[in-house]
Amino acid sequence: MKTKLIKTYNLAVKLLIFTITVYFLYYEIFYKKDIVSLLKEVSDLSENDNFYVLLVVTIALIFVNLFLETAKWQFLISKLEKISFWKSLKAVLAGISITMFLPNRTGDYLGRIFVLEKADRFQAVLSTILGSLAQLLTTLLFGLISVAGLFPFYYSLGVSLYLWLYIGIVTVVLILIFVMIFAYVEFSAFTDILKRLTGREYKRIEKYAVVFSWYSSKDLFKVLCLSITRYLVFSFQFYLLLIAMGIPLKYPVAMLLIGMIYLLMTIIPTIALSELGIRGSVSIFVIESWFDKFGYYVPGLSIKIFSASTLLWFFNVAAPAFIGALFIFSLKFFRKT
Repeated sequence: MKTKLIKTYNLAVKLLIFTITVYFLYYEIFYKKDIVSLLKEVSDLSENDNFYVLLVVTIALIFVNLFLETAKWQFLISKLEKISFWKSLKAVLAGISITMFLPNRTGDYLGRIFVLEKADRFQAVLSTILGSLAQLLTTLLFGLISVAGLFPFYYSLGVSLYLWLYIGIVTVVLILIFVMIFAYVEFSAFTDILKRLTGREYKRIEKYAVVFSWYSSKDLFKVLCLSITRYLVFSFQFYLLLIAMGIPLKYPVAMLLIGMIYLLMTIIPTIALSELGIRGSVSIFVIESWFDKFGYYVPGLSIKIFSASTLLWFFNVAAPAFIGALFIFSLKFFRKT
């Protein structure tokens, strides 16, 4: 009887999540945004003869992006349970699907941990958080570099005040980068910090606090490198789409602007669905301010930026979420033990 109840509960939760995910995706893409019309519109707007070539390269990089995230999570979770790459990929895709309607991508944790057979789920969440922290840290690092890199373009360093302000910004950025990287790769020390702070109460949380001690500095540096590589991939996708839309940006400048966009996106709390509108608005604000600053005129600039941003969201979030919805049925929300 107990086994039958577990199967019934699992099926009910799977059907509920699957229905909600598919509904939200259908509403956002086909009813509200009409992705088919968008694809036709952006091809008409583009002034780049290589539009479809750039589009194909961008789509190919989706798989590189997924490969890196899957490899990162498989490596992290291997401390708890050995799983195949395919199983890890299903977990990542299911996580993307569930996170569509949950705030701040919390669905990534829920989608992933429920593929595990034996591992403690809360320990698995803590391991997954280490991967998310690495990606967050990467976004902040490139965002800080963008702040320092864009400053001279907007303020003349010939003015003494701006020169000293710039020197201060660069100094602070370098210190923050060093501190954040050091704090992350030495995150295993957090276990000892918790032990000292909690004293006798440590025994109650030892089972979970000890998770951080499982990862050496070398392990976490590897995770950080995978996160940085993944950041460079999806940033390059954004750049390709901007070029495909006929927006004249050199790669170094584009990376600084994209870094600023992702930094601002990180600060704003969102769910994956509402992220689309916010991403588009932030992208328009940052990139348009660049062209306005130097008096460049690009016909239909706003709609081109929004179209590039929307396509990136569709390729890296919506499309994987559709596939991930199918893998929701392989998750086990309730176990016998």
